Amino acid sequence: MASRAVHGTEMRLSTIGQQAAVLAVVLVAWHFASGTLIPAFYISDPLSISRVIVDWFASGSVWIHIGSTMLTLFLGYALGASLGIVCGLILGLSPRIERLLSPFIAALYGLPKVALLPLLVILFGIGLLSKVVLVASVVFFLLLYATLGGMADVDRDTMDGLRLMGATEGEIVRKVRLPAILPWIYTGFRTSIGYALTTTVVSEALSSNRGLGFLIEHAAVQFNAAGVFAAVVVLLVLSSVIMVPLGMLENRMKPTKL
Repeated sequence: MASRAVHGTEMRLSTIGQQAAVLAVVLVAWHFASGTLIPAFYISDPLSISRVIVDWFASGSVWIHIGSTMLTLFLGYALGASLGIVCGLILGLSPRIERLLSPFIAALYGLPKVALLPLLVILFGIGLLSKVVLVASVVFFLLLYATLGGMADVDRDTMDGLRLMGATEGEIVRKVRLPAILPWIYTGFRTSIGYALTTTVVSEALSSNRGLGFLIEHAAVQFNAAGVFAAVVVLLVLSSVIMVPLGMLENRMKPTKL
């Protein structure tokens, strides 16, 4: 058992070392390609980008943008996920209503949500609320379909058997349906966070004066490639920090699937 744990630790350290080596090769190649193979105007270079990031954090100017992006992301994500799961449960328990509404839901799901941003700005203004509603509209449909998928995947024989043994619909929902759909919901959580972050950044780039999306757009209009890449690097770090716990949570829930 102990030797297996040591072997697993060695494997993880080896993988991390290989990943660090790949990253180092990419950065070195980028550094030497900048200004020689490709003009630095287009791709900047790792040292210039790192200097921009250090200046942002040293002055503290980047925190207001990170805070704005994270606030929009989490408010929109929480609102959209909550509504999507609740509506998915209601529709999953009401097949007739689901069949009635499914064409409208499918049409709204296929609509590019960013097209709603001008309307949301008219309704809620250019502040936080319009962007939160936009992010929530994206997350809502992803969690709705994830929940519906989980409800449809529940073993019918198990539920029929429980009904024959006298179980009520409430007991079946609590003891069979909800545990069975949890892996689907956790997968929806992990999948939708990427879409939520993308929508947040796009909405900030189009209609905001703060946030990482605004920072990218502001650097782009000034033809500041180092500023654009620096903001993208900050976004990559934030995305990794958010995605890793969700991925671990999803993996832990997989064995509970019926």
